Amino acid sequence: MSTADLWLARARLVTPQGVVEGSVKIRGGRIRAMRPTPPRGAKTLNLGGLYLAPGFIDLHVWGDPRAVAHDAVQCGTTGFLTTIGSERPKRLLAQVAAHGRVDGPGAECLGVHLEGPFVNPVRGGALPRRGMRAPTRRELDALWSASAKHLRLITIAPELRGARDAIRWCKRHGILASLGHSDADAATALRAVAGGASAVTHVFNGMRRLHPREPALLDVALTDPRLTTMVIADGVHVSPTALRLLVRTKGVDRIALVTDSIARQGWDVVARQGAYYRRTGVLAGSRLTMIRAVENMVRLAGVSLSGAVHMATAVPAQLLGLARSRGTLRLGARADFVAFDRRFRVQMTMVDGDLEYLR
Repeated sequence: MSTADLWLARARLVTPQGVVEGSVKIRGGRIRAMRPTPPRGAKTLNLGGLYLAPGFIDLHVWGDPRAVAHDAVQCGTTGFLTTIGSERPKRLLAQVAAHGRVDGPGAECLGVHLEGPFVNPVRGGALPRRGMRAPTRRELDALWSASAKHLRLITIAPELRGARDAIRWCKRHGILASLGHSDADAATALRAVAGGASAVTHVFNGMRRLHPREPALLDVALTDPRLTTMVIADGVHVSPTALRLLVRTKGVDRIALVTDSIARQGWDVVARQGAYYRRTGVLAGSRLTMIRAVENMVRLAGVSLSGAVHMATAVPAQLLGLARSRGTLRLGARADFVAFDRRFRVQMTMVDGDLEYLR
């Protein structure tokens, strides 16, 4: 469908201020106008009262980017980071080079998230231990070159040798440094934040639990306003009560919804109770989609629809430095949209003004 001067009409626009009825004009892949109703005679796509939100941005999803792009767009995701784990140096370089930028139909791959190798085996979870190691400037430079500068996010355990230098390296290169898979105490975590770390990978998971006398990374994640927490809101990785605690401590501006889905990863896992587990029983990853994450934050955590969408759109866009063009409904922003009904069923997804999915 051509979207030249197309109005998305009779929508319920999901904005940070709430849900309002309105229509959006798109042209050239951008939002060109917003008003209650389209002008007479305009070309329209009648959404019939569906919710219309910015497309979701998933910072943490596994699998071949082309397969992920096909699946994700059906669940409202318009942009994602492809995740690579703890591989040995040569294999890691090859994977980063292959996945750095992938063009094609569906959701857009925005770059690479390294969830390894710079993590602590003590908190490694289901990640392969064999490839975990301390970061070095030499390897970071090689990864940056191999990714053609599409490396966007690195999860780092701040207690590792060389971690503070790696975090500063990330800051110089415009890469988001996120703390995770870590056994760090609170003092170590705070030093990492002072050095430039600004996010936490799947908060509550891959780190010490709360202890009243032994503060650790989780305590800092929940209380330091400089940190944005990524969370897997599937009700399995994080319970509904912990989700509500997270909302009370961080607020919607410091929570980014992610899936950590391994549905396309190809690991030897078992699906059980809404997640994937290694055959040893270790929780390996989620079966979550971004639309379900939004729904769960509304139904399980008591967040408003506007707040839940904000955590799936504007917050991840802000983390990636893309807030001017993505994750928002405003003039000049990219025409990345998801339309869904009251039962959180995605009916339509647009990427850069192109209709990529219609139920």
